[in-house]
Amino acid sequence: MFEVVIQLIWLSLYHYYTGQISELEQGVGKRIMVWVITLTAVLSVQTYSFFPCWGGPGYRLAGWFVTLLVFLLYVLFYDAKPFGRQWWKILVPGVAFLFGAMIVSLPLMVFWNSVIMVILLLLLGYERGYLQIWQSFLNVILYLSLDFLLWGFGGESMGVLAGILVELLLFFSLEGTLFSYHRGFETRTEHFQREILSRQYEEVREIYLNMRSWRHDYHNHLQAIKAQLAAGQLEETRLYLDALEQNLNKVDTYVKSGNLMADAILNSKLTLAEQRMIRVNCKVVLPEKISVEDVDLCVLLGNLLDNALETCEKISEGCRFLRIYMVANGQQLYLSIQNSAKEELDFDERNYISRKRGNHGLGMKRVKVLVDKYDGYLNLANEPGIFAAEVTLPL
Repeated sequence: MFEVVIQLIWLSLYHYYTGQISELEQGVGKRIMVWVITLTAVLSVQTYSFFPCWGGPGYRLAGWFVTLLVFLLYVLFYDAKPFGRQWWKILVPGVAFLFGAMIVSLPLMVFWNSVIMVILLLLLGYERGYLQIWQSFLNVILYLSLDFLLWGFGGESMGVLAGILVELLLFFSLEGTLFSYHRGFETRTEHFQREILSRQYEEVREIYLNMRSWRHDYHNHLQAIKAQLAAGQLEETRLYLDALEQNLNKVDTYVKSGNLMADAILNSKLTLAEQRMIRVNCKVVLPEKISVEDVDLCVLLGNLLDNALETCEKISEGCRFLRIYMVANGQQLYLSIQNSAKEELDFDERNYISRKRGNHGLGMKRVKVLVDKYDGYLNLANEPGIFAAEVTLPL
């Protein structure tokens, strides 16, 4: 009886886990069909396993093998994510269930139940992107410690079924807590990203309005020049043209890399750099289209340049500088941003990456997430007099 209950719990966990890690097509009919097939496989072989003449516990292995195959086919045909990135995530817990199906000892099966739940916790954490080595270790120790205390204090008086149910509740409590932290980080990231895009929009809009204003006055400027020439006022005309040239420089773009989004971000930030008396050395050469999404490129460049401008403002005007180098070299996108920094660094500044808080701290985390998303490389270095950031992304 207890073996059947544990097998049904495993089957329910398998369904829950698959739904969490996958982007399965919506449809009640598909879900019902998968439930019917897997439930039939598990229950039918459980019935046969009580009769030694039918092969004993070996039938449970056959039932879970069918269940594993159904889940693999289900993900193959109905999951929006690439199957090449998903199959092993279905296979790993499935193999754990196969091993569990061969266990004949109830205490050993109860122990294996804890192992399976730890495996699911780790895989869920990996899929959601918040799993790190120390977090993995902490999750395993926390769950197994609570599980050990549960069975140690409960003993036989608690009963196997009650213990399994409490253990299941413990699993969902820990899984729900970790998921809440993950959702909270996503919410903060989304809010931060909206702020970055809103600020970027306002900066680009200001440049556009300046250009639109100059073009609106273009006809009037021509009429004034013609009038001065007709009156023979050559010196006045020369001074007028000099003034127009200065105004034109204010609305001209600093960067023409070939990529529209990169140009919009860089030109808006470099306009701010000029207003803050920061010397700029910028070289950017990019193709018209790159595999990095525009939103990601905006967050990446916008955050790194905002940090650079903020740091430069803490330096005296004559010592402020900003160097930007960005190029698509073969199958890689390389970005280097260097800016002036204080000569004497305090403890927090020497530990910039781990100590910084607020929006910029979240921004650097977001940059790291984006770099990881594209399987790239991020290097941040804070030395006396200079701060440098390097990013390499495969294209």
